[in-house]
Amino acid sequence: MNATKKRLLIIGAGRGQVGLYKAAKEMGIHTIAGTMKDNNPPGIKLADEVCYMNIANPNEVLEKAKTLQLDGVATCCLDTGVPALGKVCDALKLTGLTEDAAIMCGDKLKMKRAFMEHNVSTARFYEISNETELNVALEKLQLPVIIKATDLQGSNGIYISKTREAAFNGFKEAMKKTKKSYCIVEEYIEGWEFGAQAFVYNGQILFVMPHGDETYMSHTAVPVGHYVPLGCNMDVHEQTKVAVKNAITALGLNNCAVNVDLILKDNTVYVIELTGRVGANCLPELVQINFGIEYYKMIVAMALGENPLEFWEKKRESTKAGLAKMILETEKSGVLDAIEYKGEIAGDVLEVTFFKHPGDEIRIFENSNDCVGQIIVQGETMEECQKKLDKVISEVVMKLR
Repeated sequence: MNATKKRLLIIGAGRGQVGLYKAAKEMGIHTIAGTMKDNNPPGIKLADEVCYMNIANPNEVLEKAKTLQLDGVATCCLDTGVPALGKVCDALKLTGLTEDAAIMCGDKLKMKRAFMEHNVSTARFYEISNETELNVALEKLQLPVIIKATDLQGSNGIYISKTREAAFNGFKEAMKKTKKSYCIVEEYIEGWEFGAQAFVYNGQILFVMPHGDETYMSHTAVPVGHYVPLGCNMDVHEQTKVAVKNAITALGLNNCAVNVDLILKDNTVYVIELTGRVGANCLPELVQINFGIEYYKMIVAMALGENPLEFWEKKRESTKAGLAKMILETEKSGVLDAIEYKGEIAGDVLEVTFFKHPGDEIRIFENSNDCVGQIIVQGETMEECQKKLDKVISEVVMKLR
């Protein structure tokens, strides 16, 4: 691949995009960091060029992109820039998901309607704009329920409500946070939450990789770790593939990585939501471990209009186990005095990274912004990975003041 002169705009420059910058640099590509002017994110140091922009404003991103002579645009591990990505791809005729698909990914109401139209297995829901409509919905849905703002990321604006009083309080909080005049209430499917990564190229879904999710319960379940293989029976694997493929079709996703949230109840797989970018918290690395491919490079190649199959066809014949875990503080807040990993990053210990440094504020964990660091290990089995992870955690020393 002759990509030495190609120019790639990477939307976002936070820790989730670092792998994309590194992969593009190894491929000889000129990278442009599209980022807001804030706290000097790590991607800036890796980029060849910086273009400051509000990545949450698709129109602004497009106007800046028009001046950059781009060959491609990409993002990963971040919802904020997905609408802008779709808009730039459409306007500049670059390879990637469409603006319509990107909008569907960012609007939970439109997504749920599309699921229903395409018979995607998902929770029943109602659109609500006031307490009267919520009251009507609660007569039709059995408690507990989930109140969701439709335009926010991750767990923000989502409230699990086990009582009617909690549902009305959750509605009030969601409406404070949303920019819409409505939110949704849906049945709470209590079961085993897990996820899947997928990749769509020219209308072909190259893979659906189910993965396990470890969550921490804040106001809702927040992912703090992931693992492969999923460790469930083949029926669940097959249901997952069918559900993911139907959901991808429902949203019209193409030429993008896909991140999917799912739940298993009574041996039935339900889709919670999905979006047209690779998942965060080390999920690209777990794809790499599982298949033995250079996944970030695969994403970069497709964004540049090159053939990502060049990387996919080099996958191993057999898969491998991988485990990633965020480092959290769950007992007290404070200022970080010292943090150190006393072991070695070698062999199957692939990464021990700290996001916080001495002098930084450490908060009791509530969301992904509170993560202190991350650990990635690999092995032949999940049991082997867990033993290695436990050993690494025992060798991380953190002191607060």
